Amino acid sequence: MAAIAAGLALAASAAGSEAASGPVDIAIQVGYHGTIKLGQWMPVTVDLTNHGQQLDGTLEIDAPGSFVGKGAPPTGAAVYQTPLTLAPGATKHFRTYLTQETQGNVEVRLVQGGRVVESAQLGTPAVVSGLLVGVLSDDPAALDGVATIHPGGVAPTVVHVAGADLPDSALVLRAFDLLAIDNFSSDTLTSGQRDALVDYVMQGGTLLLATGGSWHKTLASLPAAVVPMQITGSSVLTSPKSLSDVPAMEVATGGLASGATAWMSEGGLPLLVEEPVGSGLVAMSTFDWAQGTIAASSSATNLLRQLVVRSTYGSAGDAWSTTAGGNPGFNNSVAARGGSLSQALGDVPALDLPAWWLIGGLVLVYILLVGPVNYIVLRRIGRRALAWITVPTIALVASGGAYGASVLTKGTSVIANEISIVHIEQGWDRAYNEGYTGIVAPTRGDYEIGLGGRARMISPINYYFTNFTDQSLGAMRVNTATGGVTLPAMTAFSLRGFAAEDISAAPAIVASAQIVGGQLKGTIKNVSSIPITDGVILSGSAYQTFGSLGPGAGVVFNLAPQTSAGLSGNPTYMQIYPSSACCGGPPNPDPEIERRNTTRTAVLGSLAITNYGNVSVQATPTVVLWTKQPFQQVTVNGAQPRTYIESALVVDLPISHVGVGQLPAGVVNGRIVDLDASLTPGGPPGLMIAGSGSITYSFQPQLAPGTRLGGVSVISANPYGPKFAATGGTASPARGQVWDWTASRWIDVSYTDGATTSVPLSAVNPTTGEVRLKIASDGQFTAGYLTMTGTVS
Repeated sequence: MAAIAAGLALAASAAGSEAASGPVDIAIQVGYHGTIKLGQWMPVTVDLTNHGQQLDGTLEIDAPGSFVGKGAPPTGAAVYQTPLTLAPGATKHFRTYLTQETQGNVEVRLVQGGRVVESAQLGTPAVVSGLLVGVLSDDPAALDGVATIHPGGVAPTVVHVAGADLPDSALVLRAFDLLAIDNFSSDTLTSGQRDALVDYVMQGGTLLLATGGSWHKTLASLPAAVVPMQITGSSVLTSPKSLSDVPAMEVATGGLASGATAWMSEGGLPLLVEEPVGSGLVAMSTFDWAQGTIAASSSATNLLRQLVVRSTYGSAGDAWSTTAGGNPGFNNSVAARGGSLSQALGDVPALDLPAWWLIGGLVLVYILLVGPVNYIVLRRIGRRALAWITVPTIALVASGGAYGASVLTKGTSVIANEISIVHIEQGWDRAYNEGYTGIVAPTRGDYEIGLGGRARMISPINYYFTNFTDQSLGAMRVNTATGGVTLPAMTAFSLRGFAAEDISAAPAIVASAQIVGGQLKGTIKNVSSIPITDGVILSGSAYQTFGSLGPGAGVVFNLAPQTSAGLSGNPTYMQIYPSSACCGGPPNPDPEIERRNTTRTAVLGSLAITNYGNVSVQATPTVVLWTKQPFQQVTVNGAQPRTYIESALVVDLPISHVGVGQLPAGVVNGRIVDLDASLTPGGPPGLMIAGSGSITYSFQPQLAPGTRLGGVSVISANPYGPKFAATGGTASPARGQVWDWTASRWIDVSYTDGATTSVPLSAVNPTTGEVRLKIASDGQFTAGYLTMTGTVS
């Protein structure tokens, strides 16, 4: 017995050792060099080496989610999977993308025949809460100095990305607050990578190009849309004043692209150039930051700080931007935005009443059967007494038939609620499309969702559970090979959903806007084949609705831009489409209109930069066009579900020019162009609490040719009230200075936080109308929204 026990123990030990080593080696890497940003798509690479028999199964990657009872908002649990065949001795490399809403381990599993063959976990990677800067360069140390400048008191995280690892999807690139290309052979990029760079910038990203003597190498194959300067050669500057401790430097020379400006020049040669592209920004230095004397220059470090600040804190961005109101690191993921739409996705429409002719036909058949037909048949067979049996029997059969028919035609139908939001940029033939789908299942089981075969990034939705006792916790499986979604273990009449993102062909909508006589005027034209049911244009707290726009139709708008500050009352977006489900509106007699208004209010709310009470301080116009056109083809278990669609085409309208008349508040807002103070994180969007130091703003109106700006004032506002005033530290009144364009120096002005500051005429650039304001303090101070007003003549 002792010998048998010893033999069993030895066998068990050998088996445990084999399981520990495993038949397959798994190596996992998440993010960029182990760095991730929560709420953003990040790469996951998995290397597999098979030491055992052939493996035919599935590779599963499980990202952590936050669930009820764990101290975080509830979200769905997504498992990303792909089919796998691994021969004996073979090694394979897999790359996919996932998004994490919370910190946690990433688990990789190899599943064969429903059994886990091997698994591995990667511990919580490093999480970037501030700026994430990606550098694409053949020099492994290029722009490492960005990590030492600490704008706003936060050290940027710099990661170097190899050309082969650069994603070909702008959805993945958006994790970068700033993407830099310096001394890199751009002709090695694929067409997909080059398109991704354009898409990234168009939808709110910031691209930095460094040129100098290697300008041709860096710009050779970049799309013209993201090159703000047409470089033709280079020149050497000796003893440049802008970089006083640099004896000489080589700069690229050429002409600026239309729309580009040089915010620093010397001897007529541009040094630092920038150009707004779509909702994003392209910045360019005509010198190479890695030049020996420049890399060691202290003045170059200060200049690099300004460049990073202008490109991050001073970049407007849009719906997917990681910069919101000057607070980098703001999590605005599609899962978070989907949370504001969960109520609309869970709004199951009432069943349509049967057609009148169908009801009439059924009643007529029943009357004939229970009356004349029943009587004639019983009389012919001479058994009229059986009417006591046949009449109830006919009634029961008719009722059962009607019920069975309704169950077969309605009761077994899967209901799909689809909400699509398509972001259109003028001059760009592609658009960012975010789609949200809610599925209501009539019976238990697993449901396979198809999305038409188009490649999309698929994510769970936050705050989505209608039943917190649901043991599946919103689980979903995503097949990365086919793009299909599996919703497992759904219960009868339960609701589950997901979000999908992609960039695809844009519907052709042409729009323009100007400020003339203090009014916002412009046109909107539908040059696509999509029928528009109606629309609305918003400018701060002002709005104007309009009717249908068929293909080729247009509309003219005219409204006064308005801004409001305060926390009382409902936000503007809640007032446009009133419903009893939102904001105390009256109930609509038509349930479909009630449901439509509820959905539209939720969509407008997801677009708002700030959803904090009735805060509206920016009057930049936005157009929202409504259509029933689907932007994804959803199937459930291979069949078409009963689908209810509400799609929004969103067009952010830049104001082309400001004409003669009053410049309203909220149209020209302050852009941060330099930041030499530490910021306290937290608080409402757009409100910054700064330590001792300074913040510099630029106000740049697009003046119409032949006009000039006068009577200028800067309005400082804290729309959240005194509740969010600076706390802690040593408070000190803020001082104000403006740049005097005639004397080329800073001059003092009487600045008061939360009030209006008059600006002297010498502080208005006579050519462009630009005004620069610097706010400084020796102690803690608050910087809120700043906007400029004046008179154009």
